[in-house]
Amino acid sequence: MNDPKKLSEYIIREALRLGADDADVMIVNSVNSSVKVRLGRIEELKQANPKSLGIRVFKQKRKALTFTSDFRKDSLRQLIGRTMEMAAVTTPDEFSGLPEREWLGIAPLELPGSDERLANLPTEKKIALAREMEELGMAKDPLIINSDGSSWSDGQTHYVLANSRGFYGEERYSSCSLSLSLVAEKDGVKQSDYWYSTARSLEKLDSVENVAAEAARRTVRKIGSRKPQTQKVPVVFDPIAGRDFLNIIASTVVGDAIYQRRSFLIDKLGQKIGVDGFTVVDDGLLADGLASRRFDDEGLPGRRNVVIENGILKSYLCDCYAARKLKLPPTGSASRGAGSEPSPGTSNFYLEMGPYAPEEIIASVKNGIYLTEVHWVGINYVTGDYSRGAGGIWIEDGKLTYPVQEFTIAGNMNEMLPAIEMIGNDLRFTGSICSPTFKIKELMISGS
Repeated sequence: MNDPKKLSEYIIREALRLGADDADVMIVNSVNSSVKVRLGRIEELKQANPKSLGIRVFKQKRKALTFTSDFRKDSLRQLIGRTMEMAAVTTPDEFSGLPEREWLGIAPLELPGSDERLANLPTEKKIALAREMEELGMAKDPLIINSDGSSWSDGQTHYVLANSRGFYGEERYSSCSLSLSLVAEKDGVKQSDYWYSTARSLEKLDSVENVAAEAARRTVRKIGSRKPQTQKVPVVFDPIAGRDFLNIIASTVVGDAIYQRRSFLIDKLGQKIGVDGFTVVDDGLLADGLASRRFDDEGLPGRRNVVIENGILKSYLCDCYAARKLKLPPTGSASRGAGSEPSPGTSNFYLEMGPYAPEEIIASVKNGIYLTEVHWVGINYVTGDYSRGAGGIWIEDGKLTYPVQEFTIAGNMNEMLPAIEMIGNDLRFTGSICSPTFKIKELMISGS
């Protein structure tokens, strides 16, 4: 049974025949490939065609989920029967169930589909792109002495969602990415860094020349790093460090984090938590957005949600379960795989641009840190305590001076959000969570 619509209709019909009150089906069929080159030699070459089918059934507020990669009719009939048997012994949950019929729908717009050029790109070309990018990066500076690898990856996905309340949605989309990691050395001290580009189509992907140049620039600028003195200073977050900061917010505005009491933003809906001008959006309809979609993973229309507006917490992101539990409207934010239950998540989640050029923000700091990387987890999502290992560039008299490493940066999100003083105009959508440059008035850094 190759027609996904007929296949999903059969599964739903069979589940209802066996006594289900409701059912839904997710079908995901992908083609993925990846190449990794190091010093011109192929280290990894992969291609896969994973497919999966997930079935959820509901019976008297009980539910069960099963999934398979075997699409044969006899196997599916047996799987539906086992799924119904599982549902009969699970614990009832008053908040479970498919979306209300009036919630279902597909956003009436066109999003980029699957890029056929990716499907037809020869493996030899992918290898050549990775090799060229590595060669270009290593030739950028004599201090670059090694490579940690140059990579290409791409994928095309066909996705289907259907349920017993009349919803049927089908999407085709693609993605591709380039990445390069380099090593530089001076006076026996080595430094490494990387850069990348990701897009939904080959046309939107950055060139190998630009990725190589940025990877080389970021690597070489770490040469001569020092450990800063322990002190409180202004901190300018570059877009990479800013993305990490936004990721903390993304993890604490989702509905399950709220009803499970694992967020510092509990009971703050409608309250001022940040400064004027601090606006965070989750936009599932963003043109060319890596996580854009016309419908979410429960069949609700894709939408644009303003999460924080001028510092005021306006919305939690909810799937249907979280919405019922919190007595809030769903926000079209359900995310799941064929083998998992839906949970609330983000789509294209970003901090809106401010009026300042990054150079203006840096120039406003007499002594402080331009933060370019953070690592190891030191976040307490319940209290908002923030502590990360970090690296960056020291700012002196409004100018970037020398690189700094091996220090910890610490604060609390409840205090950091109101302390944001300047937001940059350099927002670029390089992933599904993005940020422009911004400055926090003061944070503690612990170094030497």
